[in-house]
Order: sequence, then C-alpha cells, then structure tokens
Amino acid sequence: MKRFFITLILSVLCIGLYAQPSKQYVTPYAEPDHQDWVYNCNETAVVKIFAIRENRLMPNTEISYSYGPEKLKAVYEGKVRTDKNGYATIKVPGRKEPGFTTIRTSVEVDGKKYSNLTNIGFEPYNIKPTTTLPDDFTEFWDKTRKKAEAVPMLTKITYNEKQSTPKVDVYYVKIQSYRVGNYVYGVLSVPKEDKYKNADGKIPAILRLPGATVRAFNGPNDLAEKGFIVLEIGVHGIPVDQDPEIYNALVSGSLSGYATMGLESRETFYYKRVYMGCLRAIDFLCSREDVDTSRIAVYGGSQGGMLSVVTASMDKRVKAMVCQFPAFCDVTGYYYGRSGGWPHLFIDKNEPDIEAKIKVSKYYDVVNFARFLTIPGYYSWGFNDIVCCPSSTFSAYNVITAPKRLEISRDSGHWLYPWFVEEGIKWLKDQFNMEQ
Repeated sequence: MKRFFITLILSVLCIGLYAQPSKQYVTPYAEPDHQDWVYNCNETAVVKIFAIRENRLMPNTEISYSYGPEKLKAVYEGKVRTDKNGYATIKVPGRKEPGFTTIRTSVEVDGKKYSNLTNIGFEPYNIKPTTTLPDDFTEFWDKTRKKAEAVPMLTKITYNEKQSTPKVDVYYVKIQSYRVGNYVYGVLSVPKEDKYKNADGKIPAILRLPGATVRAFNGPNDLAEKGFIVLEIGVHGIPVDQDPEIYNALVSGSLSGYATMGLESRETFYYKRVYMGCLRAIDFLCSREDVDTSRIAVYGGSQGGMLSVVTASMDKRVKAMVCQFPAFCDVTGYYYGRSGGWPHLFIDKNEPDIEAKIKVSKYYDVVNFARFLTIPGYYSWGFNDIVCCPSSTFSAYNVITAPKRLEISRDSGHWLYPWFVEEGIKWLKDQFNMEQ
C-alpha cells in the first residue's frame, strides 16, 4: 500500500514530456496481484478493486467493473462492494493467446461517475502482428526513395534571434523535398558551447519527429541544451512559425483526418510524402559541416515514434533511436478481432474499399519497417495507453532483431514519467559516447 501511494503522488506531481491526466476527486483502481501486471496465457489474474477519495480508501462502497479484450467490447460486467478496509477482490480469466485484457472500474459519488482502467498483459513478448509483409515492400520503397533523392535539396535557413539563448542558436529551416515545390519546414537548434564538439569541431545530431498534430514549432529544443544539434520538423509541408489561428483552421479544415487521406492507393497515401520528408531532413543534417554524421539519431513519440522507426529502418545514416509509444503499428488488428494501433483503422469491416486500404496499409505499417531495423533502439510505453495501445506496439517490438531495450511504465497512458524520458536521453548519450 505504501508503494501505491508513493506512485500516486509522483504521477500527480510530475510533469512529463506529454500531457498528464488530470487529478480526479475520486479514483477507482484495479490492482493486479502480479507486480509487473504480466501473466501467462490461461492464467487467472486475481485483482484487488478499491477507490481513493481525498487520498483515503473508501470502505463499504459499490464499485462497478468490467473486463474484456483491449479496446474491444467487455465480455463481463459486474459489481463488488468493498470491505471495511476498502478492498474487494475479483478474478479475471486468462487469455488463451498473447495479448491484453482491459479491466475498467467506475464508482458513483454524489451523483457523479468516476472511472479508470488497467490493462494487464498475457505473454506480451509473444504477441505476433496481424499485418504481413508485401513481397515487393523493399522494391516499392527503394523506387520511391530514388525518385525523391533526385529532387534538388534547396534550403533556406533563417536565424531566429528571439528564440535563441546564450546556450543555443535557433534557426527556422525550409528544405525542398519529395518533389519540386514541396518543402519540409522545421526548427534547428545548435548548441553554442565548444564542450560538445569532437576533435573535428562536430556535434552529434538528432532528428526530432512530431506527434500527430498541426502546430507551430519553437526553439530552443531541450535536447540541444544537452549537447545535440536538433532538427525538429513538421510533417505537413507548411511553415512552422505561423499564428496559432492558422493551425487551428487546418486541424478542423483541410487537414482534418489527414492520417487516412489517400489510403486507397500506396501512391497517394498521406504518409508517403511524410516518410520521404523525414529522409530529406537527414540529408539536411548530413550536409552541415557542424554535424557529426557518425552520430545521428531519431527521436519521437506517438506519430513521432512511428516516423522514428520508419526513418531508422530506411536510412542507414541513422545510428540510434529513442522511440516512445509508436503509432501506426499493426493497424490491421481490428480487422482480425483484436486492437490495432493509432489511428484505429478497419474497425468497420463493411467500410468501402477496405481490402484495398488494408493492402496499402501494409506498405506503411511500422511493424514492417521494424523488421528491417539494424540499429540499437530505446523504447518506452505504458500498459494503459489507449491511443497507441500496447498490443500494437508489442507487435512491432517483437519483430525487431536489432539491439533493443524496452522500459515499461505500467500505469501510464499516452504519456511518460519524466524519469523514463531522462533515461532515454542518458541511453542515447551512452550510445554516442557523450559525457553525462
């Protein structure tokens, strides 16, 4: 119980790289009897049910619960009443195959309902993807890359005095990519201190890739203050220094639902240009005299994790990767009766052109890029992530044969505790033999 309250307090107080969940007045919990929340297939999980109100357990309180396959309809619903100490116990049947079961809890207090969830894993390291590798996967992407590489890399770099600091110089960049007239826009942050340079005056670099949104980007990047040249790019081919009103209009207008645009064809899918833009960003970093091209990394979470895997898989100039809860992993999961990765495609098996879309998705699924990774990677995510659910991220992780390290934050959702973020940066510095 002491460990639980320490974790609860830290999760409320710490501000991580991603948005933290808001503190509830009342929070119901399901606490598995295995500390790591992991079970063997067919093993019954014994789960303690309780609720916290103003940091106190709630005795003699009715709590509703349900359980079922992750992201899918519950297979059982019930109610329990806590004892005089504030606890009740339920048993959750084990899954027959590797995957995750979601336990949902809810309690009503003063007419208001409070809810929570806990995902428990059954042999998660044995989860296999539902997507398959197209026979011409490498041929398609080799052809696409060669065509994009033929486009001249015209660049424009503008110093941003307002965003620059005594430690970091900040620039806005514009890089022609994919086809003539198409550009990648981003922010370049360059450390000023000589201590980060090697004997040749060069500094390791990171391509930082964004989550799924449409927004502005500002420097300096926090990673630049830790000794990296950082290029943080947008993925929509629009400038990243505009008024927020413009991005808000795009989110609700022409870029609404961009993650599924053009999915009917592998030639028109939205992410084709995005993937090539990431490779062009590596071209830009390698063209700079101050970048140590033997020490280039990719870094990102969610959509940024997706793009990190794709970029590292296709571009051998990338030497290390920090990847947090990658999106677009095993997106065919729902079609085959289990959860799939963001943006949660193919839930409706009767949607128009679904077979063609599934075929296209295989050329873009992170699982199929993960198969070809050769560099070391630091991965992290939480069991309770309902955006990039762990069934999907484990589907990708489990096919990786390159050196890999996975840190699990069991109770976190689509965010990480700060110490997981710091550990990833520490790991990356170790890969590049940098001082801590």
